[in-house]
Amino acid sequence: MQDSSGRDALPDARWRVRRWMLRGFAATHAIAFGSLLVQLRGLIGDHGIQPAELTLVAWRSHFGSAAPWLLPTLFWWLSTSDAMLILACAAGIALAVLLWIGIAPSLALFGLWLLYLSLCCVGGVFLSYQWDALLLEAGVGAIWLAAGQWRPRDASRVRVPALAFWLLRLLLLRLMWCSGFEKLASGDPTWRGLEAL
Repeated sequence: MQDSSGRDALPDARWRVRRWMLRGFAATHAIAFGSLLVQLRGLIGDHGIQPAELTLVAWRSHFGSAAPWLLPTLFWWLSTSDAMLILACAAGIALAVLLWIGIAPSLALFGLWLLYLSLCCVGGVFLSYQWDALLLEAGVGAIWLAAGQWRPRDASRVRVPALAFWLLRLLLLRLMWCSGFEKLASGDPTWRGLEAL
């Protein structure tokens, strides 16, 4: 099946699946940034438990000029004030809305990934859980999933690169494998005896 430009159009089911997957990423990011927004000041704000500024100072003093390469965050160049951290979360929510609508999804996803990576790097222990890493890793696959799509009407015309599906499948496989292996390797007799779910 071809569209008016002569390119192969995606079958209805495939582009609908992609659209809803991208909307799922949008909703997940909106929830992640929204929940962080209400906790940010108390956790990594200027007077928080572990201020972002102190994290950057510690990394800079320990690693010197290599620190920005080892801790990739926009906050090396931006202020870590409460206002800037809140602005980063608000920008994340705005990008999630653009992604939901379908406007420039590749750019929106890249922006979401970059903002969340930046916050995770200065978030210390508060943003170093498995789901934070999973959101970042899935975001890379999602960027490829949305490749070449700029407007909502492009969704049915742009082919999804095979790499996108393989990245997301490998991520799912790694998640399932590592989660299962961790439980069995923990030495807990409940898991080893296959008595737990």
